[in-house]
Amino acid sequence: MAEDAPRSGAGKPGDWLNRLSRYWTGLGAISFAESTFLPIPLEVLVAPLMIGHPPRALSIAAVIWLGCLVGASAFYFVGVVAHEPVVLPVLRALDLTTEYREAVADLEGSSLFWSVFVISISPAPLHIATLGAGAVKGSYPMFLAAIALSRGLRYFGLAILAQFIGDRIAHLDVPKHIVLPAVMVSLLLAWAVWQFA
Repeated sequence: MAEDAPRSGAGKPGDWLNRLSRYWTGLGAISFAESTFLPIPLEVLVAPLMIGHPPRALSIAAVIWLGCLVGASAFYFVGVVAHEPVVLPVLRALDLTTEYREAVADLEGSSLFWSVFVISISPAPLHIATLGAGAVKGSYPMFLAAIALSRGLRYFGLAILAQFIGDRIAHLDVPKHIVLPAVMVSLLLAWAVWQFA
C-alpha cells in the first residue's frame, strides 16, 4: 500500500489525524509499538481515524493488524532467546513478576491458543502473553493464529463499525477537528477506568 502525500489544509486544527490516516508506515510502527512496549490500546488512536475517514478504515485495519503480528512475533522470540538475561530482570524492575508467572502458568500446555486469544482480544496489554508464550516455547504457529484471529476480529470489526458510524457523522456536518479528538478522549477515559477501577 502506497503512502499518499499530505493534502492541502495542513493548518487546520486536527489535521494531524488526517495526515496520520494516510501514512501506512507510521500506523504500522504505532501498532508494532502497541504490541511490544506501549501499554495503551491502539483503538484509542485508530478508532477516530477510522470514523473520520471511513473509506480508509479497512486499509487502516489491515496495516495495524500486520504491525501487530510483527510486534507480537518479535516479543515471542525475545521470550524464547532472552528469557533469563533480559525478560525477568525487566519484569522485576517493573514489578510485574507475579502477573508474568500467572500468565506463563496459563500458557503452558494445551491452553496456549485460548489463553493468548483471550488476552489479545481484551483491552489487556499483550506484552506479558507474548513474552510468556515465547518463554514456555509454546507452538509459534498456534500463538500466531491466536493473535491473528483475535486482533483481526478487533481491528476489522472496528473498521466495519467505523464505516457505519463515520458515514452517519459525516451527514451531521460536525467538524472533524471536534469529533475525532472527542472520540479519542472518550476512548482513553474508558480505557483508564477499565484499567484502574
